[in-house]
Amino acid sequence: MKNKFKYLVKYSLKKKIDTKWFKIVNVLLLVLLVFLVNMDYLINLFGGDFEEKENIYVVDNVGSFDTFSSYFNALAKEMDIDGFEIILDQDILNDESKIDDEVIVVLNPSNTEYLSGEIVSFDAVSRTTYEMIVSSVNAVKSELVLSTSGLTPDEIAALSSPVEITERVLNEEAQNNETKENVGAIVTTVLIVPFFILIVTMVQMLGAEINDEKTSRGMEIIISSVPAKIHFISKVVAAISYVLIQGILLLIYSGIAMLLRNVLASSTTVASGGMFTEVLTMLSDAGIFSLLAKGSVILIILFIVSFIAYAITAAILASMTTNIEDFQQLQTPLMIIMLVGYYVALMAVMFDGSVFIHVLGYIPLLSVMIAPTLYLIGEMSLLSLALSTLLTVVVTYFLYKYGLRIYKVGILNYSSSKLWRKMFKSLGNKE
Repeated sequence: MKNKFKYLVKYSLKKKIDTKWFKIVNVLLLVLLVFLVNMDYLINLFGGDFEEKENIYVVDNVGSFDTFSSYFNALAKEMDIDGFEIILDQDILNDESKIDDEVIVVLNPSNTEYLSGEIVSFDAVSRTTYEMIVSSVNAVKSELVLSTSGLTPDEIAALSSPVEITERVLNEEAQNNETKENVGAIVTTVLIVPFFILIVTMVQMLGAEINDEKTSRGMEIIISSVPAKIHFISKVVAAISYVLIQGILLLIYSGIAMLLRNVLASSTTVASGGMFTEVLTMLSDAGIFSLLAKGSVILIILFIVSFIAYAITAAILASMTTNIEDFQQLQTPLMIIMLVGYYVALMAVMFDGSVFIHVLGYIPLLSVMIAPTLYLIGEMSLLSLALSTLLTVVVTYFLYKYGLRIYKVGILNYSSSKLWRKMFKSLGNKE
């Protein structure tokens, strides 16, 4: 029986993987990931720009406005970023309540470091603009040090040290919200979107395979050789194996895309530091890596168990249909559940502290897309995440226990009449 189980799993996997369509899709996925990861290079190549055009106001207390302005403009030109205008305005900070979308750079003399700086803005400054300002202020400092005569060792050390710049955002709530929104967008993109795509693919393939076996009458031959329980488990195991293989391939494709980006970054001046360096810094500052380290085991269990739950549900629904058209109709509720989970995960950041969204984070099948997002943006504790995972495990067990009864009746059912009556009646049967 064990050998028959292995054969069924291998046979199902081979039907999914050893096809031209699987190979074509994976080539397209590789190309798509490479394009998305390196999209800013391509846009800059054709004259595009990610940065919003903005004015930089300078409060110059050291007499180095020309140096700052010329270096900043040269840096912007080198990076192919147009539209900045550097404006000298000594009085712009007299009334901070009137500051709206201005970015203000304050240059102050320093007794120990020659120069200190401050960036003042109402909302958070984009990272690219911030780095350009820091580089320009460092250039001003170098100019000041070099203009002195008879450099001492202390002065040389001061020349090589970076300028200490403090960033003051008047609207602190906006800065926190922007950071949380960015983190939420990254979490849903990296975790939820691939999960959603893999689940949809797995559900479709399970339905197509089971209905193909029923349509060709091959199901009767299979069930005469192995128990329905073994056939059911083999379909679920094969589906999970396929998902894991495809997930690993996606990770490999992402690694190739990032490796290519590093190669491009070393041979072009499009970006300073790289987009991924900026993203990793932002995630680190938001404590994402710390949260992942603490909850990694629970998150992995949640994802795997949820895959099993979706596979069991899809196999049950497929067993009750006689063709793929009927399965498409019967799986509609399952697709609605996935869409609800996906969109609620996207909205979790927008509706900060929503009780309704928190409740949905505990509901199995929905929780796998909502709970990780809430946890990683700080809206759900590790204990709550563990409780959500436990509920999913319990529901998955009952899905298997009672779903197997439906499956045993459904796989040999070739009539679409009284479908739901047969399904509910089978729940009363013992295994």
